[in-house]
Amino acid sequence: SLNLTGLWDSTEYAVAIQCISVESKFWSDWSRERMASTEEKAPSEKVDLWRVIESSHSAGHRSVHLMWKLLNHFPSPGRILGYRILYFPENSAALKMMNITTDEKIILLLNEEAYIISVTAYNSAGDSPEAILRIPSTDEKTSQIIETVRTFTANEEVAVEWMSSRSEVTRYVVEWYEELEPDPFRRSWQYISNSTNWRTNKKTFRPFICYNISVYPLYGNKVGAPYSIQTYIQEKKPSEGPMADTGVPGKNEITIKWKEISKDKRNGFISNYTIFYKPEGGKELNETVNPDVLQYRLKSLQANTQYTVHIMATNEAGGTSGEPKTFKTLKF
Repeated sequence: SLNLTGLWDSTEYAVAIQCISVESKFWSDWSRERMASTEEKAPSEKVDLWRVIESSHSAGHRSVHLMWKLLNHFPSPGRILGYRILYFPENSAALKMMNITTDEKIILLLNEEAYIISVTAYNSAGDSPEAILRIPSTDEKTSQIIETVRTFTANEEVAVEWMSSRSEVTRYVVEWYEELEPDPFRRSWQYISNSTNWRTNKKTFRPFICYNISVYPLYGNKVGAPYSIQTYIQEKKPSEGPMADTGVPGKNEITIKWKEISKDKRNGFISNYTIFYKPEGGKELNETVNPDVLQYRLKSLQANTQYTVHIMATNEAGGTSGEPKTFKTLKF
């Protein structure tokens, strides 16, 4: 007999034996394989827990989207059977409530008080350590300690860096999601310790998509006020240009109006708009305005003259023009 040691927990093994006699140089064939599984162990690490708090949708209530993931642990201690969620008002620990789920997410409907929430993973051998988060009350104020956040791309990495006004804070959460993604459960997050920067592979983000990136400071199980920015990892010129509304012309002037390009067509941050206008048979002129300007008055036009006008929206990667429109100035 032989005891096999150094095996992984909760893992099925195939075992076979062959033999050789003292007087022989040749081994026998392998025996038929027998299958056996090592025992499970309770999860040794707590889940990676995060939350998204929605504003009150009815008097005195708000939805808290809890989400978590298992830390990469190989080999696995066993098959997770479910998750146990305990929560209670911070000032009323006796009022504990519990939910059990097999999903890695849950929505809790809470009132305006501060709550303590814990999530535990369990298998047939036992429970993991508790992952604990505190949900602040609705009237709780937190100071802004993160002063700046910036992103930049180098080679195949994206870096997020920030500055904190309090050196004693050493833990942070970086959260990111696509701006047009409405589902709170589609957000991603990463805990950071003893650092004020985070680097990840460029493939973590999709190109030409606007992302919201927030950095939260952590004080124990408390989450501080975030500092949020928007960023594109890579830009391309807008998919469409603005449509000009020429309105009612005058003798020597006209007000051109346009609407913002929809967010899903911008492909980058709009840096300016350019109005191109040309009298029939004449030279094309242009005027450039800031990205927050959505109308412009063209002056010194020729009377009783037909003009063609179009508008170009420009971002870091280039510009795209909308369809041209024509108008004719008045004679008098």
